[in-house]
Amino acid sequence: MDLKKIKSLIDLVSNTRLSELELIENEERIRLEKRGAGRREPGFIAASEARYLDAPIAPVSTPEPLLPQTPAPAPSLHLQKAPMHGVLHLTPSPGEPTFVKVGDDVREGQVLCVIEAMKMFNTIEAECAGKISAILAEAGKEVEVGQALFRIE
Repeated sequence: MDLKKIKSLIDLVSNTRLSELELIENEERIRLEKRGAGRREPGFIAASEARYLDAPIAPVSTPEPLLPQTPAPAPSLHLQKAPMHGVLHLTPSPGEPTFVKVGDDVREGQVLCVIEAMKMFNTIEAECAGKISAILAEAGKEVEVGQALFRIE
């Protein structure tokens, strides 16, 4: 482990809410600890004081991430995604009513829309039963593979 890496670890500990950090690489091990916010107190090991420990290395648990995590969608929420690239059509043909609208109850296998790809019209069916809570793509616009089209609750 080189001095540049140790200095970057010290900066990481100093500039975050971390109170301690332990890094193990192969047979080398370093532990940094700070007590108090913004000022140096006993227990904070600076680069000049850092030392390698020759003791046997024990497994270290991974610390919890400090960044806020986006909450996972509710289990009853399903995003129906486009299986292919093409132009989205929400009606069977021009001037006709849409296959579905927000608030409609749908059953698994019910046609939700059509994607036109290479002059072929491919029906997109509901992957699950539920209620359409949002239409996430615009009719007549191109959609990409994996793009969310409908939110089904």
